[in-house]
Amino acid sequence: MTLDEKLEQFYNAAMESATSQNIQIIDEYKKSLQIIFDEHKKEALRKAEITYRVESEKLIREKNRDLSAEAVHIKRKLSEQSAEYTDKLFEEVSAKLQEYMTTSNYFDLLCSQIKSAKDFARDEDITIYINPTDTNLKASLEANTGAVLTVSDRDFIGGTRAVIQDKNILIDSSFLTRLAEAKSTFTL
Repeated sequence: MTLDEKLEQFYNAAMESATSQNIQIIDEYKKSLQIIFDEHKKEALRKAEITYRVESEKLIREKNRDLSAEAVHIKRKLSEQSAEYTDKLFEEVSAKLQEYMTTSNYFDLLCSQIKSAKDFARDEDITIYINPTDTNLKASLEANTGAVLTVSDRDFIGGTRAVIQDKNILIDSSFLTRLAEAKSTFTL
């Protein structure tokens, strides 16, 4: 074999060895890059998942806070409307009571309340009060019931109040008290 052939064979062998080493180095580099890429991808996905979860929870909290605020606002509005309608209703009831107080049924009611109070007191001393607006009915009521009546110095709309001093008993059949009781227990 000639020197040129030997050189060419050496050159080819060196080139094949270098090429195979190059391919091997490139493959190892690709594998290490793939491992780094997979780890980076895994880490990025984990961070994205955490960010997604955190942001989702934040949005849910904001939505719940907004819903809660809106529920409070709606309850407040309902409460205001309820109070407004309750006030209107009791204004109408007061107007109806004023109308009722001009009828003979009201006079009969007063007589009934006075007689009930006298029956309850039996032989005890009792003071029976009528409303100042019913002063014009005092004489008729006393004649019908046989009771001595006192005109109250406080307006209680209508009805009667009676006091048995010896037993510290108040018999309150006034419209003011009944309206207050009805309003305090009334709900829409």
